[in-house]
Amino acid sequence: MEDIHKIWPHRWITPKAKPIHSKIHGLGVIANEPISKGENVAVLGGVIVPTKDMEKYWDIMGHVGIQIDDDFFIVPTSKKELEEKGVYNHSCDPNCGFKNSVTLIAIKDIKPGEELVFDYAFCESIIRSFKCNCGSSNCRKTINPNDWKIASLQKKYKEFFSPYLKSKII
Repeated sequence: MEDIHKIWPHRWITPKAKPIHSKIHGLGVIANEPISKGENVAVLGGVIVPTKDMEKYWDIMGHVGIQIDDDFFIVPTSKKELEEKGVYNHSCDPNCGFKNSVTLIAIKDIKPGEELVFDYAFCESIIRSFKCNCGSSNCRKTINPNDWKIASLQKKYKEFFSPYLKSKII
């Protein structure tokens, strides 16, 4: 029997984008055609990893994955998968957000040559703090676990937060 992962991979990327080497942080995804606001850009599948094991996972794979619950993340299965489907890096000036727990959509029109990025505050409450490399004029400089609680981010982008974090916002 043929490998089911070759027929149906864990992750989907719009044909209007491709994986690249990113100036933000290693791997990335760049638009190679115009992408309109509201279009699906990715479905981020993988395997489920308990939150308690994420430090070990990040040490092996780097900071990738989507928190879907206090206790779980959905993560890519291999470095090859990341190379083939790309990584959606953090930016304090995002052009993508969440439609549901695993689907990223364009939250504004994206031009060819632009990297597809989202704010990690849209989906994570458990994150290693890191120095931001996004280069935007409104850069927070350091990204922290509680950034999702920033009132101005919630006001501007709440509709693009993951369902997991939307449920925590009062």
